[in-house]
Amino acid sequence: MSSSHSFSITFGSVHLSQWEILLDRLGSKETEGNMSVTEDEKEEIYRLEEDECMKHYIIKSDQNGFTIDDTNRFISIQKLVDFHKKNRKPAPNCTEPLILIRPIMRQSWELDHESVVIQKKLGEGAFGEVCMGELRLKGSNKAGGKPVKVAVKQAKIGNMTKEQIKEFMREARIMRPLSHPHVVKFYGVAAGEEPLYMVMELASNGSLDSYLKKNPDLSLERYNEMVLQAAWGIEYLHSLSIIHRDIAARNCLYGDRAVKISDFGLSRPGPIYNMDPKKNVPIRWLAIETLTQFVYTYKTDVWSFGILAWEIYSKGVEPYPEFSVAQVNQQVRVGYRMEFPPTVNPEVAKTVLERCWCEDPNMRFTMPELVQFLKNFFGMRNPTQTPNKTRIALLQSSKRRMSKPSKINNNNWLKKGGMMK
Repeated sequence: MSSSHSFSITFGSVHLSQWEILLDRLGSKETEGNMSVTEDEKEEIYRLEEDECMKHYIIKSDQNGFTIDDTNRFISIQKLVDFHKKNRKPAPNCTEPLILIRPIMRQSWELDHESVVIQKKLGEGAFGEVCMGELRLKGSNKAGGKPVKVAVKQAKIGNMTKEQIKEFMREARIMRPLSHPHVVKFYGVAAGEEPLYMVMELASNGSLDSYLKKNPDLSLERYNEMVLQAAWGIEYLHSLSIIHRDIAARNCLYGDRAVKISDFGLSRPGPIYNMDPKKNVPIRWLAIETLTQFVYTYKTDVWSFGILAWEIYSKGVEPYPEFSVAQVNQQVRVGYRMEFPPTVNPEVAKTVLERCWCEDPNMRFTMPELVQFLKNFFGMRNPTQTPNKTRIALLQSSKRRMSKPSKINNNNWLKKGGMMK
């Protein structure tokens, strides 16, 4: 007998506790309601929304077929749903006939594992290996008709807590709409099997901190360029009401002479985010109010950008190299601020000191103000926006397979609360 793995109206693996969020996003309040079939740990679940009320029905199965009412039995879930759609047969305890209004079909960012070819390990991420690979676009001659070089973050559900799974998917949700020359491009997520894949742009030179350490003799003009590029990327994030919360050279990528802001695992919607004081945080990059009040705002990102600028001009040296983490925490609170290398223009160093690292957040520049200062001072033009050709190709490929459901079939993924919103 068939299951919901290849079911044409499945919503994929959505945790019960998050189903209300999904239906609310659909915006459907019609009496006829929304209907779906998805997997729980042990049973198929048939879900209906009636008059803004959620109803869950276990689809029972035995040698005689599938049923939700112990009366009508079918050889497949698809036939069960078709019957209730066609006959408008009320489900048990429903006062009105309910039918499917809006199934969620496969999205352009939902990738199949077979379209992603892992080639070699690049390093370790928060949830597993980060690898170089290729994304092979099916049925499209876009992007030159060739496989696209990508970076792939992997995550094994069995090794992750529910909170870590949510963090992984939150990062994907934040990255999905981003499109800027100085923000890493997001291509999609493959969640049909383990490990989960988050697929994104591959930067030819890897992380910015690594590149700076390997290339200590760059020109001052090149360093200036990097600083402004990073500022442009952060300015863009703030324009979308995103606080990055983890700005550092290690979380920037570099390739084709372009800095790209990356690693959105800690990012949150602005304008303010109160952190859990028990969480581990990167002390060396934190603003004073984050250390003392556990709060993040756009202005704390401005502080962290100043630390990033110091890293760039210092050729990848870790901030506060003379201090331990505990000493940094104490010294920043009492007013200590780092000095820039003597090669840095004094006006730039002064601006970071007074407009990024001042204790009062209200006296700091906003990112647009900082970008304007740097752009005018360095005499550089705004970056040229270029389309995400790979995402365009994926979108066109998605339109050709709109009738195909997502292949999300992992019980552990469901059990622990994974969801793409």
